[in-house]
Amino acid sequence: MTQKIIISEQERSTDISLELLFSGPLALLDPRHPAVNENLQKQILYSRYHQKLIADGLETGHFFYNENNQLVFQTKLPIHSFAGFIFEAYAVNIFNENIRTIGKSAFSWCTNRSQCKDDYIDQFKVIGTGFITTKSQYPNFYSPQNRFDLIFIRKNSSKNVDEPATVLGTTNTAGIQIKAITGSEEIEIIEPIRSGKYSHVLTFLRHADGVHSYNRCMEAINSMYRKGSLQLSEKYQIESRISHPEMFGIDQRNVDDYYNYVLHWFNGHAKPDQFIQEGVGLEVKGYKYSNGLLVPNN
Repeated sequence: MTQKIIISEQERSTDISLELLFSGPLALLDPRHPAVNENLQKQILYSRYHQKLIADGLETGHFFYNENNQLVFQTKLPIHSFAGFIFEAYAVNIFNENIRTIGKSAFSWCTNRSQCKDDYIDQFKVIGTGFITTKSQYPNFYSPQNRFDLIFIRKNSSKNVDEPATVLGTTNTAGIQIKAITGSEEIEIIEPIRSGKYSHVLTFLRHADGVHSYNRCMEAINSMYRKGSLQLSEKYQIESRISHPEMFGIDQRNVDDYYNYVLHWFNGHAKPDQFIQEGVGLEVKGYKYSNGLLVPNN
């Protein structure tokens, strides 16, 4: 695989005229504002999401430090697959950081619980089954080919072991598959749920026309039902197993902005035969990766 050093001095530069007009952090500006041009939008997104992309990429194993202590990127994945890994890390972080709200909603959904008390959900944390930290901290749950991208686990104090959350009334592990696609929903989401490959799918992205992948799923399911390829009970079951970010209280605009930055970064830095040499990851030297964040070594 090609290795690419991922930080660009050109990408970090800030337009002088913008500095004169706005003295606060660029991350405070709205990248979707009609007065924001493409160059400024990229700078705002960089300010908001660049270190998060690095942290998420370190967790998924796509970014790492080479023997010269340079931060490099390595993948042969297409953009939708790469984005899928990044949004796995995004989902794990946002569920854990908001375990009593967003996390609890996701937990109740994938475990088929109609309600969940705070003292119960507080026992759990979310992990990615293919993550670097899972491999080191929870090796029993490390399974990159798992049917779940993320699961909820808690400590069983009587047995002194970590155990996964289960679907209510069963011993089946509960979990969520993450999708970052903008097409092929019937193949990528609906049929795998129908066949039992996936249990619950959280799909993150909108299509280029602004219609969310979730809505495309619902359209496809309704079409299949009208054609007679789905019974009504199966239609309802599949629909109940597909979700979108705002179902749990995640602002879709934040998802869109992060994805726009991932696209911008990937298109500029993940060309198959390009070796980027503009920088050496200076802004993350002296930092380490810990629980989804970049934190100082000291």
